[in-house]
Order: sequence, then structure tokens, then C-alpha cells
Amino acid sequence: MRKLLLLLLIAGIGLGIGYPWYIYNFSGAEIGSWRVFDRPGPYKPITVALKDSDGPVRVFVDMQPLRNFIPAEGRSALTSVVTRDGKDVLVKTLTYVNAQAANRGSPQGPRVYRDRAGDIDPVGSGDYTFKIGPGDVDGLEVAQVDLVLRKGAATVDRWVIPAGLTMIAVALFGLIRLGRRKAQPTSTPAAPKWGR
Repeated sequence: MRKLLLLLLIAGIGLGIGYPWYIYNFSGAEIGSWRVFDRPGPYKPITVALKDSDGPVRVFVDMQPLRNFIPAEGRSALTSVVTRDGKDVLVKTLTYVNAQAANRGSPQGPRVYRDRAGDIDPVGSGDYTFKIGPGDVDGLEVAQVDLVLRKGAATVDRWVIPAGLTMIAVALFGLIRLGRRKAQPTSTPAAPKWGR
């Protein structure tokens, strides 16, 4: 029973956590990467020609802070606006709350945070303008910002994450019950015999 519950737990972690993480970060093919900001210059808008066949296009923004950066919920480190023919297609504030910092180039290299600005879906053939700007985090000094686009990005099926989380919950509940059952004595001690 324990082995079955452990297998269920591993499968649940794979479906509920591993699968969406992989889909969001690695599905599709990279179109390219563009430098949006390089200190001390201004933030530059980037125009990219996209085709119908590129969709969905996933937008990432890589940010390298100068000093230690602590992401906070409800505070935007950067803002991202994507427009086509003067109309907003995708607007997002980037908090980097769930972003894992990665060292660029070497283990001692600068720390870079990646946040997902969202998906452009559907994609119509034409020029898209990407504007990245500073958010409302006081004291955040940014060294560099890069825009990264991936075409043909897959989307996560709606049922997969809830199913995976349910499997994790059932497995943990079962393992806790098994642990409690083992902790309890299996037989009741014999009543003491009173003699003379």
C-alpha cells in the first residue's frame, strides 16, 4: 500500500507541478531575444513581425537587477504592453514573485529573473510592438532587461493541474493514515493477574 501511495504522490507531483512548469517554460521554439534596456540608457520599444503560424507566442521578460531584489506580491517590478496597429494586445505587470533567479554565464555570474508576460493568442500576421517599462518598486535598480519570444507555445490542459493536486492530496492523506496506524499498538496488553 505504501509503494502505491508513493507512486501516486510522484505522479501527482509530475502532473500538478512538473508538467505545467515544463509547458510554460520550454514548450515551443524560441523566435529570438532582444535587449530592451541596458543601463544607463532608456527603455526601448521593440517591434517584431509575427505570422499566423507563430501562435500562440509566449512572452518572457528577463530582468537583471543591480542589487539584491526581493519580489513582492502586489508590487510591479516592470510593466509590459504589447500593441498591434495601435491597439493593446497584451498588458501585464511583472512582479517576479514565482521567478527563480538563474546565474547567467557562470555560477558566479549576474543573477537574472524571468517572468512570463503572457501569451499572444491568436496571432495575426503583422508588426507587434513590445514596450517594457519600470514598475512601482522603490529602490529597484535594473542593469539589463531582455525580451524573449517563443512561438508555438503549448497550453496546459485545464484538468491536468487539479488532477495532479488531487493525487498529491490523496497520497499524503493515505501516507499519514498509514503512519498513524503503525504508531498505534497492534494488540491490547493482557490484564494483570492478581494473586495471593
